[in-house]
Amino acid sequence: MMNKTIFKIIAISLFSLFVYSKSNAQCIDLVKDKGFTYLDTSKYVPEARFNALPLREGDDVDIYKSFFKGRKYRIVVVAAENMPKLNFKVTNFQRQVLYDSSITKMESWDFTSEMNQNLIISVFVPKQSDKKKKPESGCVAVVIGSIY
Repeated sequence: MMNKTIFKIIAISLFSLFVYSKSNAQCIDLVKDKGFTYLDTSKYVPEARFNALPLREGDDVDIYKSFFKGRKYRIVVVAAENMPKLNFKVTNFQRQVLYDSSITKMESWDFTSEMNQNLIISVFVPKQSDKKKKPESGCVAVVIGSIY
């Protein structure tokens, strides 16, 4: 009985690791293929860290990021091919909207930071209108680059 329990725990652990590795690889490929292309790495130096995670229709996530005075930035938000078009907003900590992609319909935003500041990048995956269909899920990535 004890052996079966241990075997189940090991099997579940290995399966979870496999699923995590597969979704993590999908996110890295998305950043390399789409994120860096929209970032235009010939002009913008990408940050060493990027934010990428699997999301589902209807999910949202907030990313908190520091920006420094005088630097020009590009924020890029991309998703896997099967995902609906994303919406993202950039706000300050008082939730004043500095940028809203639902208005401009762009996947990126270029700006020069006028001061050292912490901003919130809020990403929302809209739901599809077809309620009978299972919600899509896939990787979403936020890539930030700057010109020094």
